[in-house]
Parts: sequence; structure tokens; C-alpha cells
Amino acid sequence: MSVITGLEREVAGCVQDYANGSQEALADGLSAVLAARVFPRLVRDILDDETRFATVARRSVWHPNGFAKIVLLTAPDYRLRLHAWRGAGVTAPEVQENVHNHRWDFATTIVTGAYRHQEFQAAEGGETFFGYRYQAAGDRRSYQLVPVGARDLRCVFAARLPQGARYTMSNKVLHKVVPDFAESAVSLVLEGPPLPTDVDVYAQSELGLAPVVPFVPLTPKALGHQLTAVASLPHLH
Repeated sequence: MSVITGLEREVAGCVQDYANGSQEALADGLSAVLAARVFPRLVRDILDDETRFATVARRSVWHPNGFAKIVLLTAPDYRLRLHAWRGAGVTAPEVQENVHNHRWDFATTIVTGAYRHQEFQAAEGGETFFGYRYQAAGDRRSYQLVPVGARDLRCVFAARLPQGARYTMSNKVLHKVVPDFAESAVSLVLEGPPLPTDVDVYAQSELGLAPVVPFVPLTPKALGHQLTAVASLPHLH
């Protein structure tokens, strides 16, 4: 029997609690996903169900920040995503992640591997970054980065986060991930409800992008490699 229906109901309840003011509810939703044997069963159910696998494949892409973005579950008020930096038989594009924020709060945990997490704030005399306003197409198949001018930012927090690390982040926080390809990371991310917030991207050099940039789809083969590797992680069983 699939765990997906019950899990969707439980996660939706936690997300609603978060929208109603419960600060820990997104983390609680993530904990529900990671409960003993639930997460690998969720991934295995997607692998074993051709229709579900095809649906996940259609919404999975190489994110412009250099990782595979795999949307496992989606609803109007939340999305549950896997982020995978290389590994599992595939190679991500050679891309350096830019500083950015989001239009939703989120909770995340590192399922395997490790990465360096950095947070930034505007600071006079800091490093100069080229600013862009991120705009996604309605079908989520492409995006635009509209130049908004330079801004000085300073890194105010940096730490190497190992397997098992968890944190919740406000949509307003500017941050980036520096992957450790010696320990290719996979993280699980639970997005909260969309918020009326601009999404800003800051790059260390100017981005010579086309007016509209299509997302690069993740092939079914690459998706299968990623999900099989995650489902097989011994510490999740």
C-alpha cells in the first residue's frame, strides 16, 4: 500500500499549522516525511509506479544553481523536493550557486553527504554583487533574471553542514550553498505556502543570459539513478 496519500495529508496539516503561526510546524512536516521507513517507502513507491514516476520526471530539472531539483510531492500550499548535487551515476552542470532568497519559508535536512551553507546581508563596503530579480514562467519551464543593479553584501554566517543537519529558513534570508563534491549531498526541502515576496539573485559576475532561459529537464534515467540511490541509503531504513 502506498504511503503517499497519508503522508500528503499529514504534511498538509503541518503546513497549515505553519501558516496559522506555529513556527516549528514546517520542521514537524519534514520529520513526518523522515519518520522510520516512511521516506524510503515514498521514494520506492514513486520508482515502482510508472504514472507517479512520469509525473515526478516531468517536474524535475537541473536547477540553474547546479543541482538536480526533484519535486516528490506538490500541493497549492507546499512542495516536497529533493536536491541532489552530482553523484548517483550522473553529473550536474558545472555551475556556481548564486546568493538568493525565496518566495516561501522552508525547512530542510541533509539526507546524505555535506555542504557549506552561507548567509548574507546588505553591508556598505562589502563585496559587490550584480543583482537580478528572478521571475519564473507560469508553467515552471523557464525563467527570467531581470537586472536590478549592483549591491554590496557581506557573508554573516558560514558553516559546513553534515549529514543529518536540519534547519528552517525565512524567505527573506539571502543565502547560498557551496557543494562539497567529495561528499556529494542530497537534501530534502519542504517549502511552505507562497508569500508575496520578490526573489532576488546576486552573482559575483554579470550573467550574460538570454531574455528567457529554459530549465534543463532531468532525464528519466538520471531521475531513476538519483531516487534509487536515496531509497537504498542504509541509515534511512
